[in-house]
Amino acid sequence: MGQCAHLRNYVNIGDCEVTAIAELRENTGVAVARRYGIEKVYKSHEEMLASEQLDAIVASQFFGRHGVILNSLIDSNLPIFIEKPLAASIDVAQEIVNKLSSSKSKIMVGYHKRSDPATEWAKAEIDRLKISGELGPMKYIRILMPAGDWIAGGFAGFIDVGEEKLSLERDPPQVDMDDETGGKYLKFVNYYIHQVNLMRFLLGERYSVTHADPSGVLFVGQSSSGVPCTIEMTPYRTTIGWQESAMVCFEKGYVKLELPAPLASNVAGTVEV
Repeated sequence: MGQCAHLRNYVNIGDCEVTAIAELRENTGVAVARRYGIEKVYKSHEEMLASEQLDAIVASQFFGRHGVILNSLIDSNLPIFIEKPLAASIDVAQEIVNKLSSSKSKIMVGYHKRSDPATEWAKAEIDRLKISGELGPMKYIRILMPAGDWIAGGFAGFIDVGEEKLSLERDPPQVDMDDETGGKYLKFVNYYIHQVNLMRFLLGERYSVTHADPSGVLFVGQSSSGVPCTIEMTPYRTTIGWQESAMVCFEKGYVKLELPAPLASNVAGTVEV
């Protein structure tokens, strides 16, 4: 993910210069740096921070490691971009927030679906319709997220020089869950936290959970102003293509957002009004 979802895009931004990378696997680091024209390679982020004058840090890691790595990164007082979500447990997330309160660092969590051009257009139109009232009040939001081909060719060009994968330290698990429940929780977060966040974005206000179906398929909530909302989590599965969508319903019409596969390149979503 670090290579294909993040680094490949940063090197293609005209006013962004990737000056260094940190990679524990030495040969992999060298190969990736050579492929993307990056001058410096370090074996740890501590070494990189001690040697470089950076403007910002992209720390693309599994979210269950954020508590392990973010302390020293926050001490750098630099802006930090991380994978979603902030942490794998409430306790670790709170520790990170507490650490940030005494630092100049800011953390941006990678909820990239908010930044799809189609999402940005849809959000602006939803907000306009809420103000104008021309379609009546907002009545309901439904997000559909069936599993499918989320890669969509996005791992083409992935560099693997054959080095063994490392066993890395992880944050402690959520304390009020047994192993089985904790595993299901992590799976839910890994698969659907983007949709949980997208719902908040489209509503434009907080919402709370009113029902979680035992099947693991249906998530039901209600916004602070009373708008009901649902997330359908793989009610069916596709083998070709990607069918993620969000429908924002008003009394007299709707805004429907369809999003591309997460690793698809140069493909924006679409909007129907």
